[in-house]
Amino acid sequence: MRARLLLAFALCLAACRDSKPADFQPVQDSAKGAPRVSVSFNRIISGRYRAIAPSCIGQRYTVDVAPGTAEFPRSGGLSMRPEQIVEFRNYQPDVPTNVTSLSSPAPLFSPNLVRPYNVSTESGETFSYWRYAFPKPGVYEYFDTNMGSPGREVVDSYYGTVTYVGESDAPKAVVCVDPANCQATPECLAGTAPEGTVCCACVGVCCEDAPQCTSDKTCLRGRCVDVETGE
Repeated sequence: MRARLLLAFALCLAACRDSKPADFQPVQDSAKGAPRVSVSFNRIISGRYRAIAPSCIGQRYTVDVAPGTAEFPRSGGLSMRPEQIVEFRNYQPDVPTNVTSLSSPAPLFSPNLVRPYNVSTESGETFSYWRYAFPKPGVYEYFDTNMGSPGREVVDSYYGTVTYVGESDAPKAVVCVDPANCQATPECLAGTAPEGTVCCACVGVCCEDAPQCTSDKTCLRGRCVDVETGE
């Protein structure tokens, strides 16, 4: 009888594991390999505290060009391609900090960057770090769930892990990843490019000034945002 109960429990456990959502994603391990760029959390620079910096990483394009222009010129920024790595650093490693995205082309959930997790020192500054290899092209908007309200909390009934849905009032930043050998044409931006065209994902995302944004947007803290809402 006892053996039967144990067998039934094991089968139930296996069924529960198999019934987890298809998009279930626990926190992710730090990627292996050298980072292309690092992002600072909780860092004091020139006497000023910064929660997240920089605000937008990605190739920049000039979209304010003459009619008939075949392709938007690339105009600075750091181009990012799939599988390239960003290292996220918490410069106050005793303060809970993590990297999370509510909407992105792929799951983005870091562990808490606190001691003793991946602690390192550079130029006299100590930090806890996590590396992420961006797997797909697109816009990854991320934030620290320990700051502000990170959206509606959803707890997995079996694993107890937490994910978030909805909008957040926490400070946000962006990494934009372009496909390799992509095209930055007006047709791509308008969604009228011929079938099979590999369009760049970062046109009108990161910016230094208004000509790098579409006419309905303005450049604010390194990112093109809506003129009226600032989003």
